[in-house]
Amino acid sequence: MFENGLAPKTDLPKVALLIDGENISSALAGKIIVESGKLGELLVRRVYGNAARIKGWDEAPGIKLVHTGTGKNAADIALALDAAELSFGQKIKTFALVSSEGDFSHLATFLRERGHAVSGIGEAKAPANYRKSCSSWTMLNTTPEDLDARILAEMKKQEDGLLINRVSPTIRTALSITLTDLDEKNWRKYFEARLDRYKITGEAQQTRITAR
Repeated sequence: MFENGLAPKTDLPKVALLIDGENISSALAGKIIVESGKLGELLVRRVYGNAARIKGWDEAPGIKLVHTGTGKNAADIALALDAAELSFGQKIKTFALVSSEGDFSHLATFLRERGHAVSGIGEAKAPANYRKSCSSWTMLNTTPEDLDARILAEMKKQEDGLLINRVSPTIRTALSITLTDLDEKNWRKYFEARLDRYKITGEAQQTRITAR
């Protein structure tokens, strides 16, 4: 098609956006699209993971969800295989790898050795070896305030609250947030530091957390 009498731009680098949906929250989809869009034309947009665990990604506009089932590291393997296959084609020049897992350093190195530019996109927890394996690195600016807001929003969905031993799997599944992303050593200390937003009742394994 022609727009305003001009031919469309065809000189932009063709980019494959590949997202580890089991490591990166769908709440960051907008930021990811903006940052990866700066690299060129997003010819491929895919997110990988167990569809039952990566809530929200099925609604991310323009991104294809690749369901990888429940196998161990299934999402990582599927993403790496697709990246390798795409690297042997003629179209893709740049890969945007979205994850904070250090294991993707091997994939980044492989793609660079094949002559591709590799833009890593992830959170502050991404290890240095992964960041340095990429041609460039973009930090998703996830602040402590962002994390707190996302956790509170999810906890408010739990009308009856959650037993303390259900908090970790619930938050990890819904938001891909774990204690390694927070300053506190355990979830009880996290909620005790925010009693203006949460009510804590019960003791030991019967401790229940409810958003106010």
